[in-house]
Amino acid sequence: MNKDQPRLAINLVTYNAEKYLPFCLPSVLNQTLKDFSFLVIDNGSSDNTLSHLAENYPQVRVVSYPKNLGFAKTHNQAIAWSKTDYLALLNQDVILEPDYFEKVVSYLDGHLEAAAVGGKILRWDFGTNSRTKYIDSLGLLVFKNHRVVEIGQGEIDKGQYNEVKEVFGLSGALPTFRRQVLEKIKVSLPKNFSRQEYFDEDFFAYKEDVDLAFRLRLAGFKSFYLPEAVAYHDRSVKGPRDLSDRAVRKSRSRKDKMVKAYSYKNHLLMLFKNEFKRNLIRFGWPICWYEFKKLAFIFLFEQSTIRGLKMFLKQKKKNKLKRKYIYKNLVKVKPNDLAKWYE
Repeated sequence: MNKDQPRLAINLVTYNAEKYLPFCLPSVLNQTLKDFSFLVIDNGSSDNTLSHLAENYPQVRVVSYPKNLGFAKTHNQAIAWSKTDYLALLNQDVILEPDYFEKVVSYLDGHLEAAAVGGKILRWDFGTNSRTKYIDSLGLLVFKNHRVVEIGQGEIDKGQYNEVKEVFGLSGALPTFRRQVLEKIKVSLPKNFSRQEYFDEDFFAYKEDVDLAFRLRLAGFKSFYLPEAVAYHDRSVKGPRDLSDRAVRKSRSRKDKMVKAYSYKNHLLMLFKNEFKRNLIRFGWPICWYEFKKLAFIFLFEQSTIRGLKMFLKQKKKNKLKRKYIYKNLVKVKPNDLAKWYE
């Protein structure tokens, strides 16, 4: 890498982010680590996001699109524009402790086996501007039925997670990746596909972080949770603290219809693209029972989410090619290497 390049690129994708910018941006610009570039890409905001940026942060590079291109496509563009050793993806509703990136970069420098690192992300109560002790995410946990949740979400942080730990993958709120790893796991398809994809652009938004976590694992790369790096997240789409079916149903009732449709479609895409056939057979009963319960609930109480199934079927042919590419070019592990992560 050119020695004049910064070590870290921080990419922030915004969408109607005006209310968060006075909190998020200073927490980035006041980092103790100074060796980074910072890019904001706006996805067609209809509020005063762009004018607020121009008036208050003229030193920040901003790229704006006239419409929402989706989390995955916009971040893919930002990744392609940078040449740094490390890449951090930042959500607009996140604030950072001043030494967050100093600690993350130091860990990546000293641990070459780490492809990705995420810190201890706690809940930020935006309404009162309070940094709480409730855990938002320490990484991703996958169950045998392939339901994916955030580790520790909703628990009170009492120091029970104060050790560095390898995790299956990282939440998309604030992951930091080693660039050379992202270059190795991007999907490059035939010429009828216009670009190479780090994040799968068919996901548009929601669960693209889970999809990428699976692909990193399939390629033999490791992700780590680093507790001394602390940030806070005002998660707009919260999961229930209680993982019972009743609590999940109550949580779903509060979610936007579009969120539910994309989330359902993307979960199916994630399974279809990434999982070994042997594991689908091995965990067939818990997977089928979980999917049957979801589908029954959707047909009975949440018909609007059926469009997620329709979108999945429409994209299935295209993603069959992506699965073929992944298993031909990227997979370096065996089915048991994935299966050991399932709780």
